[in-house]
Amino acid sequence: MTKVEADEELRLREELERIAGELESLRAGQDLLAEVLAARGDLGAGHPKLLKTVRAAKKRGERLKVHLGVLRDKYQLTGPDIDCPSLLHLCKARCCTYRVELTEQDLEEGGVKWELQRPYLLRHDADRYCTPLDRGTGGCQVYERRPATCREYDCRADRRVWLDWEKRVPAPFPPEA
Repeated sequence: MTKVEADEELRLREELERIAGELESLRAGQDLLAEVLAARGDLGAGHPKLLKTVRAAKKRGERLKVHLGVLRDKYQLTGPDIDCPSLLHLCKARCCTYRVELTEQDLEEGGVKWELQRPYLLRHDADRYCTPLDRGTGGCQVYERRPATCREYDCRADRRVWLDWEKRVPAPFPPEA
């Protein structure tokens, strides 16, 4: 390596270190701003932690997205006329394992938990079912406040649920991930 090349490499390393320092300073400022906004009530208490989680995921090469459903009044929606309680022994409430985007209305009302790692998707437990599902009865513990996606969902034509709706032949339950 020539002296000119060595000098250029040194200059580039120093510039990279300077930029890394500036980036770290910006991150610290971002963290402080998130803490101040959370203290003022402009952000939820968990948002500063979420910011750090997102940053860590980015560092690992993961890409996280915020999933917020379209704002609509879920109480004005009319869903399909399906007698879910009588079908649970067949379908195993598999719709409660599906991804559900919450809306601002759901968040404002509270009572419906969302995934910290994937805001604002309805939270699921280790068994893949959403947290509002009562594992004993198969009923929804937040039925009156359930998200719009749940209100509108019609399983009858969903091949993930029914091989034949009319004959009540359920699809095989997917294997655990």
